[in-house]
Amino acid sequence: MRRAISVLVFSFLPLFLFGQEIVEKIEIIGNERVSRETVLYYVSSREGDYYNEDQLRKDFRVLWSTGFFSNIRIEKEQGKHGKIVKIVVEENPLIKNIVYKTGKRVKENDIVNKLKEKDEYLLPYSYFNPSKVQKIQKTIEDLLVEKGLQEGRVEVERNKTGKNEYEVLFNIKEGPKIKVGEVEFEGRPKLLKSVLRWAMKDNKPHGFLSWIMGKDVFKQNKINDDLASLKKKYKEYGYMEATIGEPRIEEITKKSIFFRKQKMKKIIIPVEAGYRYTVSEVKVEGNKVLNTKFLRSLVRLDEGRVYSTKLTEKSVEKMSEFYRNFGFLFVYIVPVESLNPKRKQVSVTFNINEGEVAFLNRLEFKGNNYTKDKVIRREMLLREGDVFRLDFFKDSLLRLRQLGLVEIEGEPQVKPNPEKPTEMNVTLNLKELQRNNIQFTAGYSGYEGTFIAFSYSTVNFLGAGENLEFMIQKGKRIQNYLFGFSEPYIFDLPMTVGFNIYDRKIIYPYLFDQKSRGIDLNFGARVRGLWRTSVTYALEDISIYVAEDMSAAYPYYQSGAYNVSSISPSIYYSSVDSPLTPSRGTLYLAYCKLAGGILGGEINMVKPRFEWTFFHPLVLKHVIGFHLEYEFIRPYGGSEIPIWEKFYLGGERSIRGYEIYTIGPRDPVSGRNLGGEKSLVFNAEYIIPVGGPLYAIFFYDAGNAYARHQKISSGDLYTSAGLEVRIFVPALRVPFRLIFAYNNRKIYVDDTNFAIRFAIGTTF
Repeated sequence: MRRAISVLVFSFLPLFLFGQEIVEKIEIIGNERVSRETVLYYVSSREGDYYNEDQLRKDFRVLWSTGFFSNIRIEKEQGKHGKIVKIVVEENPLIKNIVYKTGKRVKENDIVNKLKEKDEYLLPYSYFNPSKVQKIQKTIEDLLVEKGLQEGRVEVERNKTGKNEYEVLFNIKEGPKIKVGEVEFEGRPKLLKSVLRWAMKDNKPHGFLSWIMGKDVFKQNKINDDLASLKKKYKEYGYMEATIGEPRIEEITKKSIFFRKQKMKKIIIPVEAGYRYTVSEVKVEGNKVLNTKFLRSLVRLDEGRVYSTKLTEKSVEKMSEFYRNFGFLFVYIVPVESLNPKRKQVSVTFNINEGEVAFLNRLEFKGNNYTKDKVIRREMLLREGDVFRLDFFKDSLLRLRQLGLVEIEGEPQVKPNPEKPTEMNVTLNLKELQRNNIQFTAGYSGYEGTFIAFSYSTVNFLGAGENLEFMIQKGKRIQNYLFGFSEPYIFDLPMTVGFNIYDRKIIYPYLFDQKSRGIDLNFGARVRGLWRTSVTYALEDISIYVAEDMSAAYPYYQSGAYNVSSISPSIYYSSVDSPLTPSRGTLYLAYCKLAGGILGGEINMVKPRFEWTFFHPLVLKHVIGFHLEYEFIRPYGGSEIPIWEKFYLGGERSIRGYEIYTIGPRDPVSGRNLGGEKSLVFNAEYIIPVGGPLYAIFFYDAGNAYARHQKISSGDLYTSAGLEVRIFVPALRVPFRLIFAYNNRKIYVDDTNFAIRFAIGTTF
């Protein structure tokens, strides 16, 4: 049968093709820059092929889509042996140059980035395409609206630079930036208008905070987003059927925060809040691994209380977090809300799809060219083959940042193994920090005075994470020789061993001179997670020189030489993300120095210290930080408190607006600082990254040092507030600081309340 059909087809095929003309020739007319070969590349018709009208129409569309031509005609005429096809073209002009004539607010870089984002390119030496230029013009106009330049417009000019060559000029006229003067709510809003105004993400009324955040600019294209935010805010307060009407926009004249009258927009939004819904029932379904009662305890919705979608979202986050901390990375929790309009109640069912447990399959590091893999790997609390616990993974990343050896660039790449989706492959892209620090410096510091110093230190000796330090420093108030070494891991266990050998002289202005020579031995270990403990044993010889007038006035301030043997245990927890530029985390520290007794030596004392530090990120990468420190000293065994162990506050390490060592209990007759036996210091900072290594910091410091019999009182504190300009130099691993401070109290009568100080390091 098949054979018969084939014979018939080949027999009748010549009849079908009889009279079919061929393409005798293809001519390209009007092209100058676009070669004949290029045109023929885009058309599928060929000389010698059978002539096909449908195929030519397709060729026309393909040629037009190239953007090479402003006009195309396909003509045909009879030749000797078939059809002659003539493709007549008019080439688009060539774009020789592209110019964006911008204003102050929208820069060329902003335009280029926006065009890249939308995949719209206009390149030099490409062909002019009117539709493409119009799209780019529209994109730039949209960008102006995003920037709050509602009256901005874009004009396109073509300037001839040669034969069929043009310069394309986008002339961007920004116009004035329109502010939102007022936002009003009509109808029955029920919620506080301040709550509703703050809920709007973009079009906030003009004020100091909204101006700082750049949210007071009128953006017509963001109105719908703001209305959606308002509706979401109502649901957070239980108004499940709230309706938001179409806003009206009016023009008003109002004074700005700089007391200048200007035209602004007034947004009037109709609102009907409706009834407030309460919680009728909460159920958890689908869970198999975690207990239902436990999961219900994580839900922050109580029956009979006002319903809140925000609490529902937080409950989902909390439950999901617990699941992921046990390795269920693919858990999926869907809250299903059922409304009862008659009773104005909501019942919520949390449907849980736990998924399978995920494991760490492969862990890779990239970018650590010097630091050995094991130095980084040993900070990871997860090992290949372990259950992928999300809390362990986050703590591991934090420990890497705390090392100070590397930075994690971008987000960690966590991808399932294509063959086994429950096995995760993790790649960390790292950037090694400055590891070697060789300095020859001269400068001034409040504590050291003028000084010169040579030092060498490395936090990554031989790429294995060891710390090595050598320093020689000579100055007006200090002379210091130091050699130290520490090994962060012994036998590949999280235990630290190290030592410091030192010989130093310190001058405490108007108090005493101290020379000390000694050695300290350090041992530390990780207790659990981010908790660590350490013990330091120190043996030192200390010589004190006190001026004769001070020795005569205060018998307990005597010159002499002392042998001191002490041990200092501590336990601390730190989730602070960086030792150099912290932005989040908490530190708790309990420390105690014990000297004398069974340890020997000539000084018997106990000196505990308790410390708390907290950093929290805010908007625009701003950071707020707090620090609280309390310590005291007590002698025993008939010993006196050594004057060098007393507390002398003041300076950039405690209360930064005051001179060093000037704050403490004073002699009522001479006014000398006698040194405190207990001290309390509080510091607060608002950190603003200005750009690059430059930071502006608003600070408030408070504290005092007290004699043993004095009571700590908030009314007796020295306070200092002001602005600090801090420049962080990564190569030196320290910040330089210029401090402008206002002090609430004067130390001496002729002092001023204002102070300017230069410093190095950080306060906390």
